[in-house]
Parts: sequence; C-alpha cells; structure tokens
Amino acid sequence: MLVVFFLFGLSFGSFIYVAYVRFSPDISLSNYLFSITFNRSICPCCHHRLRYWQLIPLFSWLYLKGRCYFCQCKIPYDYLLLELLCGCAFILIGLDKQGNDLMLSHKIAPYFQVILFLLLACWFLLLAMIDFRYCLLVDFLTQPLMWLGVILAYFNCAFISLEMALIGIFFGYLLLKIPALIFYLVTKKIGLGGGDIKLLAALGAWIPYSRLPLLLIIASLLGMIYYLVLRYLLHYSSLKMIPFGPFLLIAGYGLIYFL
Repeated sequence: MLVVFFLFGLSFGSFIYVAYVRFSPDISLSNYLFSITFNRSICPCCHHRLRYWQLIPLFSWLYLKGRCYFCQCKIPYDYLLLELLCGCAFILIGLDKQGNDLMLSHKIAPYFQVILFLLLACWFLLLAMIDFRYCLLVDFLTQPLMWLGVILAYFNCAFISLEMALIGIFFGYLLLKIPALIFYLVTKKIGLGGGDIKLLAALGAWIPYSRLPLLLIIASLLGMIYYLVLRYLLHYSSLKMIPFGPFLLIAGYGLIYFL
C-alpha cells in the first residue's frame, strides 16, 4: 500500500505541476482544460516534444540527471520536489484515513473517504500555487469546489448536512464580504480580493459554519507570520501585498481533515 499510494502521489504531483505552469490569468476554462489534457509536454528551452519515457514522474528526472534529453537544459527542481511532496502526502493521508473513521454521524465508505481527502489535497494545492504566483483565484477553480460540497451533502456523502452546507456558504461569504466592504468605504482601497471571499464561501460547504471564524483566525495568523518572515527575516522591503487564499486553504484543509 505504501508503494501504491506513493506512485499515485507522484503521478498527481506531476499533473498538478502541469496544470500550474499552463495556467494564465486570462485563460478561459475551455482553453485551460484543453491545455492540460491534450497538449503534449515540451521542453521549455528547446521546445522539443518529450517522449513518454521522459515523462515518468521522479524516475525520468533521476535518469536524465535533471537535464533535458535533447538540449541538456537544466530541469527545475520544482518538478521533483512537488512530485515527492505529493507522493509523501498521499502516503500520510491514505494510510491514516484507511485506519480511522472520522465520519461521525455520516456513514462514508473508507475508500471513498480516502479518495475525497486526496482529491481535496490536490485541488487545494493547485489553488494555493496559482494564488501565490498570480494573487488570483479564478471562479472556474473555486466554484466547482462549492458545488461539489453541496452535491455530496445532498447525497449524505459529506461531513456536514445539506442545510449546514448552505448556511456555511452564505455565512462564509458574509464573513469576509462585510469587512472588505467596510474597509473599502473607509479607505477607498481594495484590501481583499473577491476570489478570497468566494473561496471562504466554498469552504463553507465543507466545514460547519460555527468553525468558519476559527478558520479565518488561523488563516490570518498564518498570513501574518508569512508577511513578517518575508519582511523582516528575508528583507523583502518592497512587499505591499500577500495572497490570502493559500492560508485559507491550509486552515480549511486542516479543519476538514480533523473534523
């Protein structure tokens, strides 16, 4: 099982990186889906189309010694690190969720529970990476998260009831929308992006609405720590804004996982 989870993690990590590098702020949903499903991978330096044996997660990078087979251009370590991160995460999540029943009053098959947590981990990771790079959370990546939570709650396959999911969406939206609106009326500046507001609403479909304030507190503390480290330890003196989405996702996943 360790090997199976690890190999699946490597594969999903490779796909997440492809989805990350092929995203652009102005891309449409149809073009994005086409890009990550049908476009063949190429070397970013020589633009040579890669062969199947050069796309095997982890093993191809090690066999090629971190260089392109055709032009010998260095392959960034990011590929390798993300694949290893996902591989280890799949092991931890998969094995832990197989042996623990955290469903409380909702009866979910263990294998479905494992798949759900792994899917959310990949989804959240992709959203966080995109937000870190572009300070952007697009609707076609956040809204399906909300609707999936509602659908699973409707069929009693989620961690909360349908009523709690609907209340959570509404409460999560207002929890950030009202402060953002007040800040704008007072300062005439946008202090929080609309994507963060919609993301918290989407997380409300997965987490009891009573825990959303705790989620917001944890995310805010993480964001403050991140800002202080960049500003005073790494001396990024020109830093004026930070993405808030990744910290919402970290806090949200933690609360869902330990619900």
